[in-house]
Amino acid sequence: MVVNSKFLPIAVLLLNLLVVPVFPFAPSGGVLSLDGIDDYAVYPFEERGFLFQGRTDAFTVEMWFYPKSAPSQGGRNLIFSQQVYFELVSLPGWCKDHDDKLCCFGGAYLDGPKDTRGSLTFKVPVELNRWNYVAIIYEKSTFAYAYNNRIRSRGRIPVMDRISAELRERPKDFFVGGYNQELPVLPGPLQITPFHGEIDAIRFSKIARYDLPERAGIEEPFEPPHRFSLDRNTVALWYFDEREGANRFHDETKDAKTLIGMNGASISRALSVDPAQTSITTTWGRIKSKPF
Repeated sequence: MVVNSKFLPIAVLLLNLLVVPVFPFAPSGGVLSLDGIDDYAVYPFEERGFLFQGRTDAFTVEMWFYPKSAPSQGGRNLIFSQQVYFELVSLPGWCKDHDDKLCCFGGAYLDGPKDTRGSLTFKVPVELNRWNYVAIIYEKSTFAYAYNNRIRSRGRIPVMDRISAELRERPKDFFVGGYNQELPVLPGPLQITPFHGEIDAIRFSKIARYDLPERAGIEEPFEPPHRFSLDRNTVALWYFDEREGANRFHDETKDAKTLIGMNGASISRALSVDPAQTSITTTWGRIKSKPF
């Protein structure tokens, strides 16, 4: 096949665009920096109880995070945990055909009629040394999750219909990045260790913010919001935009839930773009999307 030379520059440009990540992202301000050794942030349960109140039957929990290292083989890095939790896991086969990537494991504790209790979970591949988006969306007994540019529903599970308002085996405090060693660690076969990386923003909402796929088990395209907005449905929102070095992280809602940085957890200024990305991505990454 002969290619007309006048179309060659266009073809080269299109090939370049195809290899650029489809979800370029860069923080607009500060980030929560975690060293993966012993630092973490905590919002004590004694302040106002759980982030979600009882009978919450629809919610979205989402964040942007940047992992700088992977868990040791057979380990789990805690990103955050309470009624909803996210971790990084290093165990062959957990992410099926994606053993070459990090595996993000997350879930939500749910209640249902007749004292039914359970946990619904997901496992998805994410990228090391790059900004990743992850979310859990729940509505009408339907559990769904989104990661970077994909969304998937597990379908309706009617035996559970709301977020759990009681955690019997897990710490009740909201932890980010690690645990206070005086508290019991999570049950499970893998060792829990702190998260090493950065977090740009975390938002808890009392609605399902995104349309769920109609067919369960089928991944669909998804465009993650680059900037979380504050509205009446926001339960908690941390931007981590305090001054560099700050160790008190303020919630943007009127409830003002303050996360407390421990053992050196503090605000830093993130790289404006991912180092491995191209100039096209650099240009796109400097512009935050409209609030969603």
